[in-house]
Amino acid sequence: MLRRALATLALLICPLPALADTAVERTAPVRLCVDPDWPPYEWLDETGHHRGIAADLVRLIAKRAGLNLQIVRTSTWDESVSLARTGQCDALSFLNQTPERDTWLRFTQPYFFDRNVIITRAEHAPVTDLGALPKGTTVALPTATSIMERIGHDFPKLRILPVGSETEAFGMVEAREADLTLRALIVAAYTIKSEGWFNLKIAGELPDFGNRMRIGVAAAKPELVRALDTAIATLTSEEVDEIVNRHVAIEMPTRTDYALIAKVVAGFAVLLLAYLWIRHLGRLNRRLADLGARLREDIAAREQAERALKDSEQHYRSVVEMAQEGILVVQDGHVTYANPAFSELLGYDNDELARMDAFESLILSEDLPRARTNHHRRLTGEEAEQRYPLRLVHKSGRILWAETSGVCINWNGRPATLNIVNDITARKAAEDSIRHLAHHDPLTGLPNRVLLQDRLERALASAQRNGASLAMLFIDLDGFKPVNDRYGHDTGDALLQAVAKRLNGTLRHSDTAARIGGDEFVVLLPVLADAGDAGLIAGKLRTAIASPFEIDGHRITISASIGLALYPRDGDTAAELMRTADGAMYAEKRQHTA
Repeated sequence: MLRRALATLALLICPLPALADTAVERTAPVRLCVDPDWPPYEWLDETGHHRGIAADLVRLIAKRAGLNLQIVRTSTWDESVSLARTGQCDALSFLNQTPERDTWLRFTQPYFFDRNVIITRAEHAPVTDLGALPKGTTVALPTATSIMERIGHDFPKLRILPVGSETEAFGMVEAREADLTLRALIVAAYTIKSEGWFNLKIAGELPDFGNRMRIGVAAAKPELVRALDTAIATLTSEEVDEIVNRHVAIEMPTRTDYALIAKVVAGFAVLLLAYLWIRHLGRLNRRLADLGARLREDIAAREQAERALKDSEQHYRSVVEMAQEGILVVQDGHVTYANPAFSELLGYDNDELARMDAFESLILSEDLPRARTNHHRRLTGEEAEQRYPLRLVHKSGRILWAETSGVCINWNGRPATLNIVNDITARKAAEDSIRHLAHHDPLTGLPNRVLLQDRLERALASAQRNGASLAMLFIDLDGFKPVNDRYGHDTGDALLQAVAKRLNGTLRHSDTAARIGGDEFVVLLPVLADAGDAGLIAGKLRTAIASPFEIDGHRITISASIGLALYPRDGDTAAELMRTADGAMYAEKRQHTA
């Protein structure tokens, strides 16, 4: 009724201009860009034909203006706008006039009027004022539209979610991904009906946001605007209603209220029309509410499930609080929750954890990069390590080993990580002890034959790459057996430990002294500036071992036979060097015996 009343008023007040007064030569086709996906206003079918309310109206206007239209095929409204901006279209078929668009388009007089309404889910309260909605209320709006420009400017507290189409905007509201959308009444009714979204409703209207649809013409074509305006002036409200009803089933009263027109002329029409329009919206709301009744049972079941979930929250909290493993939630770099087991593990209470600048202060600095990487990967959905070791810092400063795993969760509406922490300090100590025993002599603490072999292989590989030399020294203690026989095995063991200490005190940090059994030791010299240095070091070792030892109150003197093998002179494999050094050692021992 609003559209017919306005059109009738225009007919009464303004005489129709004659088409002949603006007739121009129009042989060249007018390239027209349209919205290819905006039913029921306009769309392009699979054959590229222009369909919809705007299509029928524009064809009627073009026919009366004597214009030949050429539809430019596009995939999106954004593409149509882009072509118009670059001069590849002469006009855009159906759009509102805005200050931004005035900078590059000329606009005809409006040829179609429609109200914008607010669409929400059925359970949403009526909306009488967008400005009164809570900050951050989400509004789904198609991109490159005038309503998006105006809402963003007039209501900055609302958060706009740009979408590609009307249908997508309605779908987000239906799926609770957006709180509401704002669309023209005809589009709202058409989309709700065609998509079967009967749990949506019209929650209010925007009186100051009416759609006054025009044709936007390239700024360089003023004569085209005049021709189109002349044709638009000939449209009657009956013609417009007939085209609208051809595409959407929105019944509008057909009786012309001349008293209402008189009131419009007298200045009271705005209030009355607003009243009639609100009544019309009320009828639509009742219709949508009736259609949504069939979904009430599902909504009730969902609410019951939510209540059950809330009731069980305390149960799950009790399970977490009683867990033996440490459990903490990290959000925005801070510990937002820690169970008693985690607080006890590190010696902090919950208040102390909450006051920390970042959870990273709980982690040993050397392990921070690994912890940060895994935390970030969980938040971004990337694959992260599970059950990896990490060193934590106790409140007392003591270092703890922990095994950590975690997952990304939603905590109070925002992403966070849920982390499970197990204390493995005792296990790590046992592993370190076992690892040390596997590679070291339990009496002297020196590397054993296994670790010596590994270091020798590595040193050979490095020497072969760099063209360097290395040396092996086989050491056998002379006079050790009489010490054992005279003073006992405890004194003999203490003597072996003292020999090991002197070997390490004589050698460089890069050298290795190993005990391979009994009173036999091997020294690896992996770096030699000169081959003669090996003999000098062997001499120092003989001197160190020959110096008397004070063991359990006894002054003990022994000596050593030392065999030397050089790489690459005496061999290029570990076995060859060991064999050569062993032979040289026994040759020296025979000399000592002789």
